[in-house]
Amino acid sequence: MENSLRRVLVCEYVTGGVLCNGPLPTDLMAEAKAMVAALVGDLIALDGVHVTLCWDSRLASPSFPADRVALFAVVPGDDAEARWRAAAALCDVVWPIAPESDGLLAHVAALFRGTGRPVVACAPDAIALASSKAATAARLAAHGIAAIPTVPFGAPPPPAARHVVKPDDGAGCLDTFVVDDIAAWTPPHAGRWIVQPLVDGEACSLSMLVDAAGGVRLLGCNRQKVERGDGSFSFHGVEVGAMEHRRAAWEPLAHAIAAAIPGLRGYVAVDLIDRPDGPVPDGPVVVEVNPRLSVGYVGLSRVLGWNPAGDILALFHTTSADSGREDADV
Repeated sequence: MENSLRRVLVCEYVTGGVLCNGPLPTDLMAEAKAMVAALVGDLIALDGVHVTLCWDSRLASPSFPADRVALFAVVPGDDAEARWRAAAALCDVVWPIAPESDGLLAHVAALFRGTGRPVVACAPDAIALASSKAATAARLAAHGIAAIPTVPFGAPPPPAARHVVKPDDGAGCLDTFVVDDIAAWTPPHAGRWIVQPLVDGEACSLSMLVDAAGGVRLLGCNRQKVERGDGSFSFHGVEVGAMEHRRAAWEPLAHAIAAAIPGLRGYVAVDLIDRPDGPVPDGPVVVEVNPRLSVGYVGLSRVLGWNPAGDILALFHTTSADSGREDADV
């Protein structure tokens, strides 16, 4: 079936030009480019879909087919957000990607909603809740979902031999520290810091598709390549689909999370620690919920054997009927 949606705006925060009047960040650049490549590749594989891609002019141009992808350049000196709004005016629907840190995801989603275009994003309340690790942990625990106990830095810490300290709204492993003596630790900079017990297990994630009624399809069961160094963690990507043997245990978790956080919609990622190997299996413990496209999307269509981009779009724009696979039931 031909997809009548003509143009999708993809706007990723790090590569999309909003930082055009300052230095380009390096910490999240590789992940940002990988998500853009995966999403745009899936979108242009759908019949009749053309992509407009906001792009910082200082970056090398990505190698997408020129007849399917138009770069909307943002150059130094531009008012980047004005450029983003102008790009949205040319498109039928907007798909933003941004970290939750400092309220960026909420701000970008609101900016594009202000253009009157459909926005592929969770509801504002769901973004606000999931942008706080402490609030997320409290909400999940209140619904009987195993989540890492989380308290603000300075409060009595959860009992543990070692603790993890990180920003309440942090992204990835940035500024995530393993601390032996929490009473003697000092934050490296100002902000809302949280303390969690160090939980042993395998770093994993799940990718799920949530519809407007809260229905869930578990897309991917993934392993995260996270290394624990001298007092900190480092992230080295995701092995998409590497944890499919845990699907039966994780499927109820995906449904429970969607029920606990109304307003999750579209692609949602959940980071968790899996602990299946003890004498009594303890099961997964949720670390955080990411109400947006994540690195776990990279390679997902290859692992699934079908293209999820059309199914996600269909939740936000009723004319995007072609999901890019024969079995299009949601």
